[in-house]
Amino acid sequence: MDFKALLRRSESLISIDIGSSAVKMLELDTSGDRPKLLNIGIAPIVGEIFSNNTITKGEKIAEQITALLEANSVGDKRVCTAIPGPSVFTKKIKMAKMDPAELASNVQFEAGNFIPHNIEAVHLDYHVIGEAGKNQLDVLVVAVKNEILDSFLECFSYAGLEVAVADVDCFAVQNMFELGYPELTSKTVALVNIGARYASINICKNGQSLFTGDVPVGGKLFTDAIIEVMGVPADQAEALKRKKKTAGSSTAQNDAIAGAVQDILDRNIEYVASELNRQLSFFWNASGAEEQIDSIMLTGGGSLMAGLADELSEKTGISCSILDPLRGIEKGDGFDAAYLQEIAPLMSVAVGMGIRQPGDKITPEYDED
Repeated sequence: MDFKALLRRSESLISIDIGSSAVKMLELDTSGDRPKLLNIGIAPIVGEIFSNNTITKGEKIAEQITALLEANSVGDKRVCTAIPGPSVFTKKIKMAKMDPAELASNVQFEAGNFIPHNIEAVHLDYHVIGEAGKNQLDVLVVAVKNEILDSFLECFSYAGLEVAVADVDCFAVQNMFELGYPELTSKTVALVNIGARYASINICKNGQSLFTGDVPVGGKLFTDAIIEVMGVPADQAEALKRKKKTAGSSTAQNDAIAGAVQDILDRNIEYVASELNRQLSFFWNASGAEEQIDSIMLTGGGSLMAGLADELSEKTGISCSILDPLRGIEKGDGFDAAYLQEIAPLMSVAVGMGIRQPGDKITPEYDED
């Protein structure tokens, strides 16, 4: 994506990423050559808010969004948000070259043949990737059930906000990567965003998404394992996962608890790495690509599990590292550097959405002949 072409636009959107464990908010100034951070914040979510990727507690989340904006002195603006990858159906198809209006109509017709839902029950969009040989185009078709998209729109409506752009989380992560790591965009890179419920995978090269998929492993798996083995409540398990000491316990007790927790984490790190390795191999083989994946880059809260990157690198035989989502953004002196470093891995989707603009979908030029 040509980010310089997207920057210096007239409208700045508030980026709000609703996850299952937290609401993430980010505001950027995109009037210059490089995005500048204006506001950033996180509000934790307690309890389940999703059912089959549909938000079921919209009013509760709306209250947290409102509080988050007020705490950061963010005025009412239009927002950009992201739909969870597992709820989105994507397929790359080939279409004959035709004028844009005719293409839109034909994509709608063709989509009815391969989308596993009634075409009237989904919100459909598409993006022309480029030419695919003589008189053909590569087109990426994206569809999400109306009820899922409506649950997000309703949530923001409760907060008095209007959604200007609805992205897909894995594509937002790709935008973040291309902004912060332009020197790597010519490589074949597997972007793995490990959230609480699932990990999204986007294998991309030269600004194109070659394959996307989701793996049902995330940070919640580690928390649930601690709860099951140690019999502690969820909040305590979350603290133990983050290597926080138990209040009121002696040093010896804390050391024993830490050892038991580490055993649990190690077992699950090995399991998560194995699942990611298996799915990466499956996805890449299914794509039919001949080249190899050059590197794997992790982000999301689950990427903070110590040893996961090394374990995944060992299993795949591919270099694996942790992304810095704020790498491509100018940070002013008014932000706490330690705080930014702590929350940065959670902000990948928010950063990728923060540089979006209404109507910014760029269609490559092609001859219609």
